[in-house]
Amino acid sequence: MQSGNTGPMRETRRNTLKRGGATIAALSALSGCLGIGGGGTPTEAPDESEDESDGSGGDGGDGESTPTGTPTATAAPTRPETPMHTLTRWMPDPALLDQTGDSGYAFLGVAPRALGEFEGALGEGALQQFQGRYPIPGVGTFGEQRALFRFARSASVLLGDFDRTAVEDGLRQYGFEAGEAYRGFRVFSPPDARAAAVRDGMLVTVGAVSSEDTTDKRPVVEAIVDARTGNADRYVDTVSDCRRLLDAIGSAHVLEGRTHGTGKTFESGLGEGMGYHVAEGETRVRAAALFTKGSTNRSAMADWATDTDAFLGGEPTLRTAGRAVTATATVPTGDVTAFPGEFPGPEIERGSGSGGPPTVSFDFAYAGRGDGVGVLTITHEGGETVPREAIQIRGSGFAEVDGVDQTGPGVWQGSVDGEREPLSAGDAVEVGVASDYEISVVWRPPDADRSATLATHEGPDA
Repeated sequence: MQSGNTGPMRETRRNTLKRGGATIAALSALSGCLGIGGGGTPTEAPDESEDESDGSGGDGGDGESTPTGTPTATAAPTRPETPMHTLTRWMPDPALLDQTGDSGYAFLGVAPRALGEFEGALGEGALQQFQGRYPIPGVGTFGEQRALFRFARSASVLLGDFDRTAVEDGLRQYGFEAGEAYRGFRVFSPPDARAAAVRDGMLVTVGAVSSEDTTDKRPVVEAIVDARTGNADRYVDTVSDCRRLLDAIGSAHVLEGRTHGTGKTFESGLGEGMGYHVAEGETRVRAAALFTKGSTNRSAMADWATDTDAFLGGEPTLRTAGRAVTATATVPTGDVTAFPGEFPGPEIERGSGSGGPPTVSFDFAYAGRGDGVGVLTITHEGGETVPREAIQIRGSGFAEVDGVDQTGPGVWQGSVDGEREPLSAGDAVEVGVASDYEISVVWRPPDADRSATLATHEGPDA
């Protein structure tokens, strides 16, 4: 994971919560963070039947063809189910969340406690991102949680064994006020555009993605609760392509996926995803792409699989099952030092002024240079590509420091692949700052009268 200069890194709980519920690096960093080199050449496996019975079959389907070309059922190697299977119970119909645009409805999840069972088998540093404490008092560490989900831009779900009363007290510390009970949950909301719901072992948060967002988030929290309790339609039931995609990815400890408008990525593509399933000896890495009927773009998937680092050095095998094309590799678990993650196919690019705020994660690393000043390196760590002219660095505590990209507020002045290329994972900017800085990364499309704070960070002396 690229983070530029190293040094003390700190993000206040207040800023973490205001950026969009209980957002966590363990979730946002999984989408697009550059990891170990790899990208072996994919090998071809015979296709399965092209019928439309279920799209792909239970655990990704590894059937093979007979010499005559007639498909025959072959038992696929099975792996134990992980807590990720509960993700589908929480995600409502996108129409209930105003997430039906062509840019897609993305989801991301991880099972920290189950991953922790393989701490001795995984490579050094693989679980480092789960060592910190969850920003809401009473929850505990990330690594203690059964599952962490994030979807629909600012919705997060946490499943653990925490004490409900302690978490409710923690929410009150951040200005949330308790409301009435709703389907067994206690709903909380502060004066701004956030909301939360708590019951034993379950925490839902929906946060403000924009500095100007004043929309009440309680209806979104209630829609998530309704989906979980069976009182509202779920994503996988109203968008059958989501279920097909998840079936193709199979069981995983780390999972991401999205559905979107036709052809927004691969030609004829409808959705993509990726999963990492860890075992004592080998870890399975599987990517999946879903296409329109009769238009599976296997060659495009093969090209992507050849160039990506997401397979951790393994050589993926391609298979086609119904409308899904999968690329699967197994790698020694001891070689896994991170879960890089990457959506198969081209990025879904948004125009400078189109749609709402982008979903992007940023990494902050501060390195002091003495006399109370230093360098803050801000790295696009994962998520959507964004036009450079739409990203600004704002705040207080800028300082004149030699050799940096930026010493004052303004449009992002750091690295990109080309002069007019959009910001993408790995791009970084070095900012000269005093040790008491308070810096924000702000999305503001040119010639627009709206903005959104994507991330904030404070210096060690702030």
